[in-house]
Amino acid sequence: MLFLKTYFRHLLKNKLYTLVTIIGFAISLAFIILLGVYVKNELSVDDFQVNKDRIYRLESNEGVDFSGPIAVDLKNTYPEIEDYTRVYEQDGIIVLPLGEKFNANFLAVDDSFFSIFSYTLLQGSASEVLTLKNSIVLSQSYARKLFGEGSPLGKKITINTNTEFVVSGIMDDFPENTTFKQPNAMINIKAMANITGFKSFLTEYGFCSMNMYFLEKPNGNLQYKAPQILKKFKKDFWLYKEGYAEGVVFTPLKDVYFSTKQGIGVKSNNKNLIVILTIIVFLILLLAIGNYVNLTIAQATFRAKEIAIKKLVGSSKRSLFVQLMKESVMLCFLAVILALFLAKLAEPVFNSLLDTKLGLNSKVSFLNALTVIGFFIVVGMASGVFPALRITSFKPIDVVKGTFRKKNKTVYNNMFITFQYTITIVLLVCSFLIIKQTRFLRNYNVGFNKENIIHLPYLMGSDKKGTIKNTLEQIPGVEGVTLSWGSPIDGGSNQSFDYNGKPLSFQEFRVDSSFFSVFGIKMRPTKMAYTKDGIYVNEKALKVLGFDSMSTSLKVHDETHTILGVVNDFNFNDLRKDVGPIMIHQQQDDSYPSNVFVKINSSNSYETISKIKTAYSALVDHTPFEVTFVDDAINQWYIKEERTGKIISYFTVLSFIISFMGILAMSTFYMQQRKKEISVRKVNGASILQVFSLLNKNFLKWIGVAFAIAVPASWYVMQRWLESFAYKTQMSWWVFILAGILTLIMAFVTISFQAIKAARLNPMDSLRDE
Repeated sequence: MLFLKTYFRHLLKNKLYTLVTIIGFAISLAFIILLGVYVKNELSVDDFQVNKDRIYRLESNEGVDFSGPIAVDLKNTYPEIEDYTRVYEQDGIIVLPLGEKFNANFLAVDDSFFSIFSYTLLQGSASEVLTLKNSIVLSQSYARKLFGEGSPLGKKITINTNTEFVVSGIMDDFPENTTFKQPNAMINIKAMANITGFKSFLTEYGFCSMNMYFLEKPNGNLQYKAPQILKKFKKDFWLYKEGYAEGVVFTPLKDVYFSTKQGIGVKSNNKNLIVILTIIVFLILLLAIGNYVNLTIAQATFRAKEIAIKKLVGSSKRSLFVQLMKESVMLCFLAVILALFLAKLAEPVFNSLLDTKLGLNSKVSFLNALTVIGFFIVVGMASGVFPALRITSFKPIDVVKGTFRKKNKTVYNNMFITFQYTITIVLLVCSFLIIKQTRFLRNYNVGFNKENIIHLPYLMGSDKKGTIKNTLEQIPGVEGVTLSWGSPIDGGSNQSFDYNGKPLSFQEFRVDSSFFSVFGIKMRPTKMAYTKDGIYVNEKALKVLGFDSMSTSLKVHDETHTILGVVNDFNFNDLRKDVGPIMIHQQQDDSYPSNVFVKINSSNSYETISKIKTAYSALVDHTPFEVTFVDDAINQWYIKEERTGKIISYFTVLSFIISFMGILAMSTFYMQQRKKEISVRKVNGASILQVFSLLNKNFLKWIGVAFAIAVPASWYVMQRWLESFAYKTQMSWWVFILAGILTLIMAFVTISFQAIKAARLNPMDSLRDE
């Protein structure tokens, strides 16, 4: 163990090298641990499902919504299908026998759901819990919320005051690594006819609003049947016959999580993000290893005498190589211990940033410990092999003559510095542009007023619309109230119809007379006589319909609607999509709205909202509800972009730290190597400014090379990313210049600190022994 004593003495003697190497390595490895666990978690989604290789979601090229009878038809037609479950998501109010009310999110599914999927039932049998139409299965956490610690089996609850259910089972809360979001409860989908009042909920082919999952028989080939099913759909299913959908796709369960088609009740992630994070993991690892290699080789000049003496007293090249490899693994081990501590500290930040639960504590196991140890031994050896070869290759006579340092070329050092700063500048540009795009999206004029408007869910019967509106309008600070079915924040519902032989798809709202004033939407009347069946369309609708000027009527299916006015185009989807055509109906006396929007005065808004909550709660018999600001709801559209920007920003900071530490140590050792040269120059009349310029020039020119490489690379990456948005910010030239200047300033300040120290040295201190 003598080598350890010698090595630790060397580390303590060279504190800057030790500090930079271990801390830089540890920070990098901490990020690698966190990202590695996250990527592994994401790629293992639904691995616990016993039937994961036999479960498929039915999709078209356009989406994943189908009508209920389609699942039955396919099951009866194709023997490859063993079973199916349809999925529909619903929010509602659960009422307990004593009158307590709770918000609930539940999935309506077929009774085969728990037989197809491997979610754990704590009470109840998978084949029986949803057999009865009025059965309901509660999640464990929600059951405790409703009934405490006692068993709720057999107890009765009511959904939306009109449908009674009996608790037939308790399911464990869904794990984090599954496609489905955690619902409060599961009900038999047959009950939806009662809950919604739509008796043909499961039999109407025109109602395409549910997802369906199929369990393939063992050794079946359901995907092979897709062309045959498509042919059948084009013949019999209106959605395909009229051109609203194309293609039939059976997506494997493992691919559903990364699908770009947003399904009912499921989570999703962008596979490109996982690929990017995986690349970043390897880049960080490469930067960390490269930094270590660079620093160790630079430090080698100060260990030359030690290695030379060992060679002169008989140590073989092989024994010295083994010693240096042991040292590398030891240093890596120290960095790993620190990295594990840093990773645990940073776990809450990563959970919030990536909207996940890493669960590092749950990953502690003997097998995982062996994996980590093995991986970092490999990292330590990979980090140490090149420096060991380099250090053991020099000749002792060179050290004696003092020529070793002159022979220690720095081409690889300069190449690595260039690589480091190329990565840093690229990350800076990407971070700036993602933030710029997110701010552009949030501040973009969407065509309607989104400030100082709050949203409430409509929770009463259609005959109470006037009561709600009048009550809320009387509250001081309220400037307007509108009730609507469909709105700019939810996009309304789709209305597909045939116009002059061409299939069209419009979004549809039903609004009251206050809608346009509350949202500040401009409308041009057509001067047509008022009719209660009249509609309003937007400018985009006129273009889609082929009208050269303002038209007076529009025929939808067999009904002709008078066009009362044309509204300016406004965005009712996130800005990845362009404005589509819309059709705005007037709300009738028996129409049921789904939204209440209240425009409030910006002064003393907190007190106004408090009064609105109190008044509305009394109107809806204290049914629980949530209040949302419209601008907050719109900001949620871009939460993924914001998170991506934050992720890139964190990695930019990490890249800066690694680069800063690397160039600080490298500049220190570079100045040490050139002390005699600097002293000679000063003796011959060189000024401090001249010496300072000489020492900075070598480093800064490589940063210029890095900038020249980084600009086209980052431009290409961000141009591809921005293509996914219908509305996008400009790729401003100043973003690239700012990234380059910030990197240059950081490097300049770091190098200058050492350069000034070297330039101010007394030449006699360096030349007295010459």
